[in-house]
Amino acid sequence: MRVLVTGARGFVGRHLVRELDDAGYELLAIDIIGIPENPGAEGHSKRVVFERVDLGDAVGLETLLDAYAPEAVFHLAAQSSAARSFEEPRETLETNIFGTLNLLEALRGSIDKRRARFLSVGSCEEYGQRGTEEMPLTERSRVEPVSPYAVSKAAQSMLSLQYHAAFGMACMVARSFNHTGPGQSGRFVLPAFAKQCAAIKAGLSEPVMRVGNLEVTRDFLDVRDIVRAYRLIIEKGRPGAVYNVCRGEGLSLSDALMSFTGMTGREVTVEIDPDLLRPVDVPLLVGDSGRLREETGWTPLISTGRMLEDLFTYWEDRIADEERISQQD
Repeated sequence: MRVLVTGARGFVGRHLVRELDDAGYELLAIDIIGIPENPGAEGHSKRVVFERVDLGDAVGLETLLDAYAPEAVFHLAAQSSAARSFEEPRETLETNIFGTLNLLEALRGSIDKRRARFLSVGSCEEYGQRGTEEMPLTERSRVEPVSPYAVSKAAQSMLSLQYHAAFGMACMVARSFNHTGPGQSGRFVLPAFAKQCAAIKAGLSEPVMRVGNLEVTRDFLDVRDIVRAYRLIIEKGRPGAVYNVCRGEGLSLSDALMSFTGMTGREVTVEIDPDLLRPVDVPLLVGDSGRLREETGWTPLISTGRMLEDLFTYWEDRIADEERISQQD
């Protein structure tokens, strides 16, 4: 199958490109930044081609899709930080909503392109604040976003479903709950914990953790389970359907932090940093992935414990590499 991946150089995009390449797909991977000059040096096969593309360029995007004519599209490109969306609401809405619109319009331009299976990657934050009695959330739960990021993702999901209803396009939505893993930026909560704790273990930082709100529980998956779900939705999912992608279990940030501090082998002090608190926070989000499991056969393969250990190991290795380079300089 010939597929297109947007946001291919982002955290999830890199893992998805690897997943699809390993599965034998012919792949056009696009992003606005970070295009490798030699994909083979990163371990990609010759089936993977990278191009620098701005989804804000509607004309250029249509030209690209006319030439490539993908059979499936994985749409990951986004401004993906809820915290940043409060600081940059306009950028968040323009990137996530109008980038999706341009992509859908480019696909709608011909019958052949319109047949492409299209996966729009949304977010559990679309559901907004929910009481404990409403957990786990299903695809039928109300959508009531409370951040500009969540608003943009809700609009992106609805826009994709509207193109299915109005034009018969094979659009599906993955409403993904929180995910992490090797390669995720330290701007996000679990990598931030892992990075600080790895530095503490290496003796490069004082044993003090500066954190935001720990009274938050999220349904975390490893990114490698996430991208396998995306592949299976494209292969087996129903056009017009929304799929929760989640473990179905909650992990509190306080428990995650305790796991990371335990990996340091040191006594660690925890301090709340007001700058890390959001204007609005959703205290509890746990999902039900029954539809995804039943219709695609997906199930998570990586345990929560291994997910945290692999993330900590990634930051240990990265910090060690940076330390070696600084010593050589």
